[in-house]
Amino acid sequence: MKKYIALLLTLFLAACYAPYYGNYKDSPLIETARASCHYNYSYHDYVWYFDAWVHYPHYEFEDVSEVWAEVYDGYRLVSVFPLSRDREKFWTSWWIEGTETNLWCGDFYEIDFIAVDNYGNYDVMTVYPYYN
Repeated sequence: MKKYIALLLTLFLAACYAPYYGNYKDSPLIETARASCHYNYSYHDYVWYFDAWVHYPHYEFEDVSEVWAEVYDGYRLVSVFPLSRDREKFWTSWWIEGTETNLWCGDFYEIDFIAVDNYGNYDVMTVYPYYN
């Protein structure tokens, strides 16, 4: 009788077990990002470009609430630039160097792109700028 009850209890518990693997649905993923600096003849100045492609599971791109780029010179935060959504998962911004930034084209910077969703989940990608 004890074996029969133990067998039923084991079957009952095994049938009700549902493993939990975490909530991967609510996490943005930065697929790729780039920062670059180019001379723009229209503005007679260098222009900084920040672009990021942010994926969201099940193509719910509207759940990504903000993306920004933090520019570091060594361990010192130099500037923060917000990006705006241009297409579904493409975020971009550009800034005129002399009037809108305190960056210098050609200096060594490390840039962290940060994507945050409506639930507080985030992803970070570090890149180095391309100079032209």
